Amino acid sequence: MLILAYDVGTSGVKTCLYQAGSELTLVNSRLGTYGLTILPNGGAEQDPDQWWDAIVKTTRELARENPQEMAEVQAISFCSQMQALVLVDESGHHLRPAMSYMDQRAAEQKRRGLETGMKISGMNAKKLLSSLYRTSAVSASVKDPMWKYLWVRDNEPEVYAKVHKWLDVKEYLIARLTGNFVMSVDSAFATLLLDVRSSRPAWASRLARSFGVNPDHLAPIVTSATAVGTLLPEVAQELGLPQTTTVYAGGGDASLIGVGAGACGVSDTHVYWGTSGWVST
Repeated sequence: MLILAYDVGTSGVKTCLYQAGSELTLVNSRLGTYGLTILPNGGAEQDPDQWWDAIVKTTRELARENPQEMAEVQAISFCSQMQALVLVDESGHHLRPAMSYMDQRAAEQKRRGLETGMKISGMNAKKLLSSLYRTSAVSASVKDPMWKYLWVRDNEPEVYAKVHKWLDVKEYLIARLTGNFVMSVDSAFATLLLDVRSSRPAWASRLARSFGVNPDHLAPIVTSATAVGTLLPEVAQELGLPQTTTVYAGGGDASLIGVGAGACGVSDTHVYWGTSGWVST
């Protein structure tokens, strides 16, 4: 089985063609790059069209170099940067540049949403406890995507009025590939609005509303191994891939780096170093 994997990072996409059998073998790979715009007000944005152009360019390069294998690709999956904000309309077109995980413009939204009233550790006690109970986390950083969403609502009402779904990076690309709107469980958790107490993956809708988030903007949640759909005809032609290619939800970098490092058990620790860095246990 031939698999195409897109590793969508902050500065570029690594497009890798694998042969999957008893072992996973790398057949070929290509790197496509794109920009990051840093704004004086703390903004950090990327153009989703540049993500797409890099995917198309690298995929077509592989198609030229490995035509037989690429004609037999059966599956596409992703590893991707997380906690960006990509707002799209009903057709899946992005309504503004994507706000990167590094974007820090929403300090006022965070202050109004979490730092008023009776406090614990500087945060509104009721919202803090509700968040911890329902999601096992709290949006305590100005870089968390919920505050970016509310920044757009408050500063770009004409954009917000057209929003159909709030997506992350790979979810935007999945929508462009298949026409379907989803969010993998790990991407949903990274919004810090995933209801971890639900028997199946679900949004904490009541909590979302308490912060000012419209639950209708949140896409259906699927597992990383879910087959989301097949390529749209025009996309298959643009990429040079079979229209029957199945697209899977994939995962975010913070999730899959642990898998790649073999740090999958409770108490296992790994160190990551890239555009950003962390120690995770």
